[in-house]
Amino acid sequence: MALTSRGKALVAGVAAVAVVGGGALVMSGNAGPINTIAAKVGITEPAPDPCPLTGVVPAGDKPVPSRPVLAVKVENTPDAYPLNGLDKADIVYEEVVEGGITRFIAVYHCGGATRVGPVRSVRTTDPKLLLQLGAHPLLAFSGGAPKVVNIAREAGVIELVEGDPAKAFTRDDPPREIPHNLFTNTQKLWAAAAKSDKQPTAPQAVFTYDEETPKPSKKIASATIVFSSLATAEWSWQGGQWVRYLDGSPMTLENGDAIATDNVVIQQVKTVASTEFSDVADYPSPEVTVTGGGKAWVLRDGKLIVGTWERASEGDLTVFRTKQGEEIPLTPGSTFVELAPTGMFDATISFEK
Repeated sequence: MALTSRGKALVAGVAAVAVVGGGALVMSGNAGPINTIAAKVGITEPAPDPCPLTGVVPAGDKPVPSRPVLAVKVENTPDAYPLNGLDKADIVYEEVVEGGITRFIAVYHCGGATRVGPVRSVRTTDPKLLLQLGAHPLLAFSGGAPKVVNIAREAGVIELVEGDPAKAFTRDDPPREIPHNLFTNTQKLWAAAAKSDKQPTAPQAVFTYDEETPKPSKKIASATIVFSSLATAEWSWQGGQWVRYLDGSPMTLENGDAIATDNVVIQQVKTVASTEFSDVADYPSPEVTVTGGGKAWVLRDGKLIVGTWERASEGDLTVFRTKQGEEIPLTPGSTFVELAPTGMFDATISFEK
């Protein structure tokens, strides 16, 4: 039985008499005797719930927000730099798109940001990833091919686009130019989504978390994922986090902070060229397979765990396992998931000690 806050106030404010083992004990408002008695009679404080997408208890032991998961498509090209809002996301996915460039899917639940972007368009990969986070995930994007938007809509995604809701999106003035100047606000997106006729739910935990690094693991200093000649993700272990590098220097956000995360999960996925979708330059869209299984590498605590991933269907969670078959827990905190392609694009993955 948990002692309520009202009950604790009454006990702390006045003298009380407790009967323990048939004898009477007089207590004042002193916390020591009260805690001793509470322990003897089995009264304990419930542990606060952690955020499902980070494994971290909210600051001040606040309750986990009762809101749905929210994803925002974010550009990743020199024209879009500096980016904003990735540091506030619980999870960030990086996916290859047309021409070999990549884009981010910044996922928020406990975290939130007043400015996220530049916001870009939806891809068929997005609903495939987001459906494991919960029913009717929210997805903010700038637009997309009508058939692709319809695929996301039919999958159950609640779409949030410029103009609907209008107040949640803003366009910057030069030097940022269209289409690299669209930004959004997570609180305004959640407020607009609350008016939806669908019933979005809070996300379920995608990963398991543990403070202890699983074994076997080996110490490494950096990891590099070359998606194509136009996109490379470099991560360096510095100051207790994995720091994203760009052209030999930390990749910084609009506020000057380096992009950093507690975990980096590299998930090798099959890609084929779409015969139906392409961009304005006529580059075919990659169709990414995120079910089945494949190789995986997990970076946490300055160490590398080599394993595999498996996911039976888009309604199931992706599970990461060691070569011995045990599930790989992440360290509590934020996570970047690198979807390293094979097939249409063949990413090279390397590690340095």
